[in-house]
Amino acid sequence: MHLGYSIDRRLRIAGIFVICGLLVEAICLMWARPIAFVVLVAFGGALIGIGVLFFLYSLLSTSSHPNGSSGRAADK
Repeated sequence: MHLGYSIDRRLRIAGIFVICGLLVEAICLMWARPIAFVVLVAFGGALIGIGVLFFLYSLLSTSSHPNGSSGRAADK
């Protein structure tokens, strides 16, 4: 899923997912219907889960050396 995005862009996308999930959950807390719990758990929880997983994936998929250079090139 590496589309050439920088880590800043991928972390921003993960943050947007988490914020959207929190907004869905905040709206569901003001909604007094039985379906609100289902929406809270299904959609709000899913958005937060996707955001957290995308955050972790973007941290793990980042190469330790930019542009594929090795540590020896910096020594020269």
